[in-house]
Amino acid sequence: MAEGESRISEKVPAWAYALWPLGVLFLAMSAARTSLMGGRGRGVSLGLPALCVGNLTFGGTGKTPFTIHLARRLQAMGRRPAVLLRGYGRATVGASLVTPDSTPESVGEEALLLARSLPGVPVAVAERREEGAALVAGRANVLLLDDAFQHVRVRREADLLLVDASRPQDLHAPPVGRLREPLRGARRADLVVVTRGGVSDLPARLASRVEGVPRAGVRFEWASATEPSSPFGSWEALRGLPLVAFAGIGNPGAFFQQAREAGLRLEASLAWPDHARPDGSKLQRLLGEVERTRARAVLTTEKDYVKWAPLWPGPAPLLFPRLEARVEDPDGHLDRILRKLVGAGP
Repeated sequence: MAEGESRISEKVPAWAYALWPLGVLFLAMSAARTSLMGGRGRGVSLGLPALCVGNLTFGGTGKTPFTIHLARRLQAMGRRPAVLLRGYGRATVGASLVTPDSTPESVGEEALLLARSLPGVPVAVAERREEGAALVAGRANVLLLDDAFQHVRVRREADLLLVDASRPQDLHAPPVGRLREPLRGARRADLVVVTRGGVSDLPARLASRVEGVPRAGVRFEWASATEPSSPFGSWEALRGLPLVAFAGIGNPGAFFQQAREAGLRLEASLAWPDHARPDGSKLQRLLGEVERTRARAVLTTEKDYVKWAPLWPGPAPLLFPRLEARVEDPDGHLDRILRKLVGAGP
């Protein structure tokens, strides 16, 4: 099942425009901070070749499934990757290794999803990436830095910049858009990866800023079987049945749109902020929608599932789609970066 790729528009409230000058100031401060920290070649060495996966905006571009894809490709090339990330949303501080038995509260849901999706691949959370690198020393010979495009204090061999083709409105100063830094920061990228679209779908507002920077594209497709396994067996078996969906991710609209384009009948779709934690009020609202719509199943993202599964009471099963990355790289740019990374390893 292919991911919905039409553009998702959200009405910007009037108050956002009123606060736009503060967003411009925020971007100026972000750019100054990046400049003061210097280039990636002058940063702190992690002791191993590293590849950064990041974005210009706050959340929602597909970094986690793309990082999983990269780790598997590196394994297929004979390397031993490890993933380092900050562990956003966790209630702890410091550096720690992530296991499939970790909790979202201790490591963050993205780190837990990575650990469960990549058996045998070390995953570490740490505010300072060098502390995470120390935890995986001896177990890896290449590092993937998840969400580290602005973390320029750390050396890396290449930067992959992910841009969501379905949300061009994000490429504005907050709170009108969701930029973390000015668009010119995209020039630091070694490869611009257009997610939820193809190479030619890069939003025009950014395309003019990255002329000459190589591009690739990636679409995320659903595996045919439901996760976890259910009496329905496949998503096709759920077509036409009443469903309730919810998501607490950076781009919930893309998730709901993809479900509808796959032929699923969403009687209700509930969106919460990125990294939103389960609580009693959310649970009661969900169960109320299940009862009202007589839903046969509840659909969510894998990132949300790791948080909600331990407390889900039913009566409808809680399901999520397993995402599979389909990369469009006609000129072999990503392949060259990965080969160079492998060649730089010990």
